[in-house]
Amino acid sequence: MVAQRLKQFWSRYWGVLSLLAIWQGLVYLNNLNSIVAPSPFAVVLALINNVEFFAAETARTALMASGGLALGFFLGFAMACCCWTAPALSSLLTPFALLIRSIPVVAFVPIIIRLAGYGSHTVLTVTAFLSFFPWYVFALSGFRDVDATRKDFCRALGCATEGISGWRFFRHIAIPNAMPNLLTALRLLAPTALLVALVAEFLIGSDGLGYIMIRARSDMQMDKSWAAALLASALSVIFFIISSRLDTKYRKNWQL
Repeated sequence: MVAQRLKQFWSRYWGVLSLLAIWQGLVYLNNLNSIVAPSPFAVVLALINNVEFFAAETARTALMASGGLALGFFLGFAMACCCWTAPALSSLLTPFALLIRSIPVVAFVPIIIRLAGYGSHTVLTVTAFLSFFPWYVFALSGFRDVDATRKDFCRALGCATEGISGWRFFRHIAIPNAMPNLLTALRLLAPTALLVALVAEFLIGSDGLGYIMIRARSDMQMDKSWAAALLASALSVIFFIISSRLDTKYRKNWQL
């Protein structure tokens, strides 16, 4: 029984265990100082000795990333709805959205700090603004990419297919047609939102895993810095797995 469980454990986590072994081997063979590269044992020990602290900071980063992702969705979806209802708005709003999306995170954060100040709300704002444009593009593309046959069928029944008068078509046809696009956007944006939140925490210096990485590095506590980086990587994988499973689970329900 024990041998079987060990075999199952190895078959699932052999990649992670191999990376840890390579990491430990490089540190040992090159006799690297802990300030340059701490060993896996030192990083794990830092996690164990500060488990409550790292749990709180990980939860805070996850909350900022998921909250920013959700807020970005509402902004992008609402903007796409407005542009579908009034197509003339698309030529006005799309360049503005593209301008915001093209600003690098490093350059965007000081602008938000100037407007909103320091704090967790700034991290949330940065994450939301830099994730809303893909939501907007995927949603609007789904609204507009309705099959021509369905449009002709709706017109034959006397149902408008565009503008404010086409609300029934938008609700029952356009929105369901956009759901696969939105699920794809979720799968792509979930890890990206986490990365943006980490960079914002790194630059703003308030709290969260991004802040811990830079603060521990400045205090020469490299084991804590690497532990925070390791947790951030694990959190990114978790975000991707959850979003991928949601995509797989619900996509078939929205196939028209």
